[in-house]
Amino acid sequence: MLAKPRLLTPGPTPLLPEGLSAQSMATIHHRTPAFKALFRKSREGLRRFFRLVEGEEVVILSGSGTAGLESSLVNACAPGDAVLVLHAGKFGERWVKIAKAYGLTVIELQAAYGETFTAEQLRDVLKTAPKLKAFCVQEHESSTGVRHPVKELIATLNEVQPECLVLVDGITGVGVHDVRMADGIDALVCGSQKALALQPGLAFVALSPRFQAQLNAPHLPRFYFDLRTELKAHADSGTAWTPAIGLVAALDAACTWLDGIGGVETLIANAELQAKAFRAALACWELPLFSKAPGNALTAVTVDGSSAILKALRDKAGLSLANGQGELEDHMIRVAHLGYVDSLDTLMVVSTLEMAFKAHGVKIAASGCEAAQAVLAPYLKA
Repeated sequence: MLAKPRLLTPGPTPLLPEGLSAQSMATIHHRTPAFKALFRKSREGLRRFFRLVEGEEVVILSGSGTAGLESSLVNACAPGDAVLVLHAGKFGERWVKIAKAYGLTVIELQAAYGETFTAEQLRDVLKTAPKLKAFCVQEHESSTGVRHPVKELIATLNEVQPECLVLVDGITGVGVHDVRMADGIDALVCGSQKALALQPGLAFVALSPRFQAQLNAPHLPRFYFDLRTELKAHADSGTAWTPAIGLVAALDAACTWLDGIGGVETLIANAELQAKAFRAALACWELPLFSKAPGNALTAVTVDGSSAILKALRDKAGLSLANGQGELEDHMIRVAHLGYVDSLDTLMVVSTLEMAFKAHGVKIAASGCEAAQAVLAPYLKA
């Protein structure tokens, strides 16, 4: 059987053809007027993607999303500072690992995988917390499919420690949910391989005026991730270090494409629609939705023996979905809805999963194909 490769993981995500084409044509040197023009245009497009306002800036780093997390933390904190990390999954735990690697004092508020936090839980931690330099949280925890109530949590933080810098991992949240700096965020991190549908390799960090104002204070050791250096280079339409030139060209193409379809709001609405359609099918299957507070970047379904199912889908049908992480590896299937994913992708995944479930002895209550179609069919009307 012919197996045409299809990628429906929550990162990397399906690639935008316009981005791939632009990337393959990018043969310019990064210290030329041609690259400066390209970089300036790409960054302007990225500002629209983040929906930034005057005074807010965005930095483009050559690196993964983790590079964005680390850079935001080292440019916010000094040796001995205390940070509060909220985590309920593998990527939230990454904040803890980065902070401890730099010797920071880490206060943790932890929720079980699949769950999120309440304002009351945060308020209780803040009652005994020391003076905090940074507050770190995921907007969307892609290892479990949970969306955290970031805006509400920031409001609670500001009741007690309003001077604390707010660092948000929006790697699978920006371009999927209505999250923006105006929510009270000081550093908002995203990556090229998520909603923008590009290959991995670029990290984006949006910065508030307050974050920028403290950059010259004493901080943790920083060199490649010194955001002062990058902001200075960006002001001259360049980068401090050799960038991923092809990905900058792809970023420009993606932002141009995004403008043509109605902007980031179209991406946000599309992710919501695909999530709604897939979960309509899931309700028919009567398989458990893992997340107690699901976001729209992906749906995490509890399925025992998922590793064998996912291997068969990849090897026999060419379809790549994501499994769980850690102890959930063989008990979860994660289906992406973000970025360059359309309704036909969703219907294909629903139908193909049903075939795989049958082949592997997973019992479902009823087919979900018609339920997913019912959500999507109105969009085919004239």
